[in-house]
Amino acid sequence: MMTSRERVLTALDHREPDRVPIDVGSMPVSGICAGVYPAIVEALGLPPRDVRIIDVPQQLAAVDDDVLRELGGDCIGIAAIDPDPPTAFDDDGEYESYRDVWGALLRRPHGGFYFDLAEHPLTEPTLDALDAFQWPDPDDPRRYAGLRDQARQLRETTDYAIVARPDFGSDILGIFQHTRGYTESLLDLAANPDFADAYFERATEIAVRAWTHFLAELGEYVDVVATFDDLGMQDRPLMSPKMYRRFLKHRHARIFEAIRRYTKARILFHTDGAIVPFLDDLVEVGVQVLNPIQVSSTGLEDTAELKRRFGKELTFWGAACDSQVVLSRGSVEDVRRETERRIRDLAPGG
Repeated sequence: MMTSRERVLTALDHREPDRVPIDVGSMPVSGICAGVYPAIVEALGLPPRDVRIIDVPQQLAAVDDDVLRELGGDCIGIAAIDPDPPTAFDDDGEYESYRDVWGALLRRPHGGFYFDLAEHPLTEPTLDALDAFQWPDPDDPRRYAGLRDQARQLRETTDYAIVARPDFGSDILGIFQHTRGYTESLLDLAANPDFADAYFERATEIAVRAWTHFLAELGEYVDVVATFDDLGMQDRPLMSPKMYRRFLKHRHARIFEAIRRYTKARILFHTDGAIVPFLDDLVEVGVQVLNPIQVSSTGLEDTAELKRRFGKELTFWGAACDSQVVLSRGSVEDVRRETERRIRDLAPGG
């Protein structure tokens, strides 16, 4: 039987492992909500424990090693350190709120499961506003303190595939939306292109510096680097391929080139939604692993065709089940049938 690391690396090499690798919580996009984590622990027959939060806005739980083993997980994550995490929330009697490292206000109602963006800090699409904006510091040594020893220990004492991510990095479009607002940021691409270009240049510079510091510490020890930028909606891309090439493609390429200078790890790119029109471009700039394969979105329903078209260039990390419909509303048999179908479509040949 293969070790977890061997299993994952075999699949990433486009060869068939002994079984499909499993990722539980190596990165936020494969995480477990803190609100349900105690029930999972109980269902597995494990001792109760305090839940450790690793992602404040999404309220995701750190997956403990005994839970990971019981669920058959093959991957473990390592991330840069938030030097100034929120330690308390403001409470107005109805909402809890806090400001994050980007200056955005996030809040959730009492009894809510996660935090929503409530206020974006960059309100004007001007170069003066951009000059005055307080960017987080990717050079802060506290972000990377102890990571080399932690990564070495994971490498030497576990057989998990190690998935690495800084606390901010590749999601230059996502951060634009976060700081400007979802609607405003998309309008800027058309109405304020000079401002958008200037923003993306600064975001890319910060991303390159963050990845450089991060991977200088642990690049030799990790198997996968996780990068992120959502390019799709449910039924269509967020922008045309032409606009992606105008604003983002060459900047994603710069980020991936910086990553490649410090590690031989595979580059995973998480991008939600209907993203098939971008796949040739993503392969060209260096993406090797695609996540999450949102099979309920337009163009990704036929995973056999996806494998036929892109299976030689991309490894598919995800797509196990339609989480929006089948997993959330279907029967156990529906979930089993859906999962078996996706394995038939995507597993052959690795």
